[in-house]
Amino acid sequence: MKIMAYPKKPGNIKGFTIIEVIMVIVIIGILVSVAIPRFNSFYAVKFSGAIKKVVSDIRYVQSLAISRHETCRIVFDSLNNTYSVYLANNSLAIDPFTRGSLQINFNTSPQYNGIDITSVNFGGTNTLRFTWEGVPQDGNGTNLSADGSVGFSYQGNSGTIYITPNTGKARVQ
Repeated sequence: MKIMAYPKKPGNIKGFTIIEVIMVIVIIGILVSVAIPRFNSFYAVKFSGAIKKVVSDIRYVQSLAISRHETCRIVFDSLNNTYSVYLANNSLAIDPFTRGSLQINFNTSPQYNGIDITSVNFGGTNTLRFTWEGVPQDGNGTNLSADGSVGFSYQGNSGTIYITPNTGKARVQ
Protein backbone atom coordinates (compact mmCIF):
# COMPACT_ATOMS: atom_id res chain seq x y z
CA MET A 1 0.00 0.00 0.00
CA LYS A 2 1.36 3.28 -1.09
CA ILE A 3 1.11 6.32 1.15
CA MET A 4 0.37 9.38 -0.80
CA ALA A 5 1.75 12.69 0.31
CA TYR A 6 0.06 15.91 -0.50
CA PRO A 7 1.76 17.51 -3.41
CA LYS A 8 3.53 20.80 -2.87
CA LYS A 9 1.61 23.75 -4.13
CA PRO A 10 3.47 25.81 -6.63
CA GLY A 11 4.56 29.16 -5.24
CA ASN A 12 4.22 28.05 -1.58
CA ILE A 13 6.07 30.90 0.16
CA LYS A 14 6.79 30.84 3.88
CA GLY A 15 5.67 33.90 5.84
CA PHE A 16 3.27 35.24 8.44
CA THR A 17 -0.47 35.11 8.14
CA ILE A 18 -2.51 38.24 8.53
CA ILE A 19 -3.85 36.90 11.86
CA GLU A 20 -0.31 36.56 13.24
CA VAL A 21 0.58 40.10 12.19
CA ILE A 22 -2.60 41.50 13.77
CA MET A 23 -1.93 39.62 17.02
CA VAL A 24 1.61 41.03 17.24
CA ILE A 25 0.29 44.57 16.68
CA VAL A 26 -2.37 44.09 19.38
CA ILE A 27 0.20 42.79 21.89
CA ILE A 28 2.57 45.70 21.17
CA GLY A 29 -0.35 48.13 21.60
CA ILE A 30 -1.21 46.65 24.99
CA LEU A 31 2.42 46.85 26.16
CA VAL A 32 2.71 50.49 25.05
CA SER A 33 -0.55 51.44 26.78
CA VAL A 34 0.79 49.97 30.03
CA ALA A 35 4.27 51.52 29.70
CA ILE A 36 3.33 55.15 28.91
CA PRO A 37 1.67 55.94 32.26
CA ARG A 38 4.78 54.63 33.98
CA PHE A 39 6.92 57.24 32.21
CA ASN A 40 4.68 59.99 33.60
CA SER A 41 5.35 58.76 37.14
CA PHE A 42 9.07 58.70 36.30
CA TYR A 43 8.85 62.39 35.33
CA ALA A 44 7.18 63.22 38.65
CA VAL A 45 9.86 61.33 40.60
CA LYS A 46 12.67 63.11 38.73
CA PHE A 47 11.03 66.49 39.30
CA SER A 48 10.48 65.78 43.00
CA GLY A 49 14.12 64.74 43.37
CA ALA A 50 15.31 67.98 41.79
CA ILE A 51 13.11 70.10 44.08
CA LYS A 52 14.38 68.21 47.13
CA LYS A 53 17.98 68.78 46.00
CA VAL A 54 17.42 72.54 45.71
CA VAL A 55 15.69 72.72 49.12
CA SER A 56 18.56 70.73 50.62
CA ASP A 57 21.12 73.08 49.07
CA ILE A 58 19.24 76.15 50.35
CA ARG A 59 19.31 74.68 53.86
CA TYR A 60 22.99 73.88 53.39
CA VAL A 61 23.73 77.51 52.48
CA GLN A 62 21.94 78.65 55.62
CA SER A 63 23.86 76.18 57.81
CA LEU A 64 27.15 77.21 56.14
CA ALA A 65 26.44 80.86 56.97
CA ILE A 66 25.72 80.02 60.60
CA SER A 67 28.63 77.61 61.09
CA ARG A 68 31.21 79.80 59.32
CA HIS A 69 29.83 82.96 60.96
CA GLU A 70 29.68 84.78 57.60
CA THR A 71 27.20 85.66 54.86
CA CYS A 72 26.75 82.95 52.22
CA ARG A 73 24.55 83.04 49.14
CA ILE A 74 22.93 80.97 46.44
CA VAL A 75 22.56 82.55 42.98
CA PHE A 76 19.91 81.29 40.56
CA ASP A 77 20.20 81.84 36.80
CA SER A 78 16.85 81.15 35.14
CA LEU A 79 18.20 81.83 31.63
CA ASN A 80 20.80 79.07 31.88
CA ASN A 81 18.90 76.86 34.37
CA THR A 82 21.75 76.87 36.87
CA TYR A 83 22.46 77.79 40.46
CA SER A 84 25.68 78.22 42.40
CA VAL A 85 26.55 78.54 46.08
CA TYR A 86 29.12 81.13 47.16
CA LEU A 87 30.94 81.81 50.40
CA ALA A 88 31.63 85.30 51.79
CA ASN A 89 34.96 85.53 49.93
CA ASN A 90 33.15 84.93 46.58
CA SER A 91 34.60 81.44 46.18
CA LEU A 92 32.32 78.55 45.31
CA ALA A 93 31.22 76.40 48.22
CA ILE A 94 32.15 72.73 48.25
CA ASP A 95 29.38 70.17 47.75
CA PRO A 96 29.52 67.89 50.83
CA PHE A 97 28.61 64.82 48.74
CA THR A 98 30.73 65.21 45.60
CA ARG A 99 33.53 67.30 47.14
CA GLY A 100 33.38 69.45 44.00
CA SER A 101 32.10 72.98 43.52
CA LEU A 102 28.46 73.38 44.45
CA GLN A 103 27.12 74.40 41.04
CA ILE A 104 24.11 72.70 39.47
CA ASN A 105 23.36 72.99 35.76
CA PHE A 106 19.97 71.50 34.96
CA ASN A 107 20.79 71.52 31.23
CA THR A 108 23.86 69.28 31.50
CA SER A 109 23.37 67.32 34.72
CA PRO A 110 22.50 63.72 33.81
CA GLN A 111 20.46 63.39 36.98
CA TYR A 112 18.38 66.55 36.53
CA ASN A 113 18.54 67.20 32.78
CA GLY A 114 15.49 69.06 31.50
CA ILE A 115 14.43 70.76 34.73
CA ASP A 116 13.65 74.43 34.05
CA ILE A 117 14.01 77.32 36.49
CA THR A 118 10.91 79.31 35.56
CA SER A 119 11.07 82.21 38.03
CA VAL A 120 13.30 83.68 40.72
CA ASN A 121 12.31 86.45 43.11
CA PHE A 122 14.20 87.30 46.26
CA GLY A 123 13.25 90.94 46.81
CA GLY A 124 13.54 91.56 43.08
CA THR A 125 16.92 89.82 42.77
CA ASN A 126 18.02 86.33 41.73
CA THR A 127 20.20 85.87 44.83
CA LEU A 128 19.29 84.46 48.23
CA ARG A 129 21.74 85.40 50.99
CA PHE A 130 21.88 84.17 54.57
CA THR A 131 23.51 86.19 57.35
CA TRP A 132 25.68 84.55 59.98
CA GLU A 133 22.50 84.40 62.08
CA GLY A 134 20.65 82.45 59.36
CA VAL A 135 18.39 85.35 58.38
CA PRO A 136 17.46 85.35 54.67
CA GLN A 137 18.24 88.42 52.58
CA ASP A 138 17.87 89.46 48.96
CA GLY A 139 20.87 89.98 46.71
CA ASN A 140 21.27 93.57 47.95
CA GLY A 141 21.68 92.53 51.59
CA THR A 142 18.20 93.61 52.68
CA ASN A 143 16.28 91.23 54.95
CA LEU A 144 13.38 89.60 53.11
CA SER A 145 10.11 91.32 54.00
CA ALA A 146 7.98 88.87 52.01
CA ASP A 147 8.42 85.28 50.88
CA GLY A 148 11.21 84.79 48.39
CA SER A 149 10.60 82.21 45.70
CA VAL A 150 12.13 80.13 42.95
CA GLY A 151 9.92 78.20 40.52
CA PHE A 152 10.63 75.04 38.54
CA SER A 153 8.96 72.98 35.83
CA TYR A 154 9.54 69.66 34.07
CA GLN A 155 7.35 67.63 31.70
CA GLY A 156 4.06 69.16 32.86
CA ASN A 157 5.04 69.22 36.55
CA SER A 158 5.62 72.54 38.28
CA GLY A 159 6.44 73.69 41.77
CA THR A 160 7.75 76.65 43.70
CA ILE A 161 10.07 76.81 46.69
CA TYR A 162 9.18 79.64 49.08
CA ILE A 163 11.63 81.06 51.62
CA THR A 164 10.03 82.52 54.75
CA PRO A 165 11.35 85.89 55.99
CA ASN A 166 13.26 85.94 59.30
CA THR A 167 13.55 82.14 59.67
CA GLY A 168 14.60 81.13 56.15
CA LYS A 169 12.37 78.08 56.28
CA ALA A 170 12.00 76.54 52.81
CA ARG A 171 8.63 75.11 51.81
CA VAL A 172 7.43 73.64 48.52
CA GLN A 173 4.09 74.25 46.83
